[in-house]
Amino acid sequence: MKIFRSIFLICISALLLFPAGCYMKQYSHSGKVNMSGPGYDELMPFPPGFAKALYKARLEVNGREFSGLMMIKSFEDNSYKVAFFSELGLNFFDFELRPIENMNHLNLYIHNIYSPLDKTFLLNKFEKYFSMLLGSGPHGDIQKTYLAKEDVGIMILMKSYKGKDGYISTNLIEPYKKIVNVGGIFNKNRINITLSPKRINYSPESILIEQPGFRLRFNLELVD
Repeated sequence: MKIFRSIFLICISALLLFPAGCYMKQYSHSGKVNMSGPGYDELMPFPPGFAKALYKARLEVNGREFSGLMMIKSFEDNSYKVAFFSELGLNFFDFELRPIENMNHLNLYIHNIYSPLDKTFLLNKFEKYFSMLLGSGPHGDIQKTYLAKEDVGIMILMKSYKGKDGYISTNLIEPYKKIVNVGGIFNKNRINITLSPKRINYSPESILIEQPGFRLRFNLELVD
């Protein structure tokens, strides 16, 4: 009995500790919104009308740094090309991203990649980042909404192929200013994507991708 009691107390202690790391404690449940109406797709980082953008890019991963330019280009079949290369012409990666039917998921296909970045776990992360940025997002369906408790913002939280993706806008009129991915029993914060409110030619002026607990930072600044 003492053993079972000790195990029970340990489990209770763990349950009391884990919620402190829950990302969703910053938000209160608000309700639902029907996003099938026109205009919600305009909130996405790269809304309808986007064709191509060139960014000055710096990727920091596991203590290494890669810097140069990154091009994002859209095609009529809703696929994308994402190419990251140094200013001296070294190709870090050349990806194609193709949509599938659901779960805010774009499949990543590799046309070329620099060997230090050719790691399965890293490629899976790139696929997730670009799915959050370029995927269909939460428009077109009824979605749950959450209000920020201290900041000004509304989060649309949708199921994804990895956890849940949260799209945060000031008022669901202005473009999304942040995208997060949360998952696990206690909705731990997995990915943060911070977006500049300013757009040029349907493209956010800056994008910052970070992953808590993983040594990765991807900073993009639009080239005029």
